[in-house]
Amino acid sequence: MSTQKQLDANRRNAQLSTGPKSEEGKAISSMNALKSGLDAESQFVIGESREAFAKLQSEYYDHYAVDNPEQRFYLDTAIRHEWLLRRFHRVEAELWIHEAKQAEPGTGIQLGEAFDKTSPTFMRLHRRVAASEKSYKEAMAAYRRLRQPTETKEKTQQLASFRTSPCEAPKPNLASKKAAGWTGNEPPAWRL
Repeated sequence: MSTQKQLDANRRNAQLSTGPKSEEGKAISSMNALKSGLDAESQFVIGESREAFAKLQSEYYDHYAVDNPEQRFYLDTAIRHEWLLRRFHRVEAELWIHEAKQAEPGTGIQLGEAFDKTSPTFMRLHRRVAASEKSYKEAMAAYRRLRQPTETKEKTQQLASFRTSPCEAPKPNLASKKAAGWTGNEPPAWRL
């Protein structure tokens, strides 16, 4: 536990640091605590706008019909992953530019050097892209399954029933065979 002397010193030091004064400094420091995932306070980062995200949402909702909360969940999930994929593609482009500028100029191999230095970063980014693509595809497949009309589902089940086709009579079970006097020594019907 802190002593009173330490608490007083902390209060005095806190008065000396009041944060950035310029608008540019405030904008930069506002991103200091940016977190991703569940802890994110905003789903938008530098270079992204609410308007662009709203446009993407409206495009999806105009194109796909949503009849219930489950469908909306899967459509929202797909929208979110498309948004992330767009971000990851911008990140990749910016990584190439940044790292190529750090490479030795005039060698003609700036991209190779950039990739060599940051290969683990590019691999991590690729894993994020692949995960988002997979999640997008899964969400859209789940949405489409929910959109499949009930009539079609019932018809599919009827067509999938191969045990009782109109060409073939149902096979009697053992109890009905014994009731008809079957002893088990008769040859199968297909041998007759």
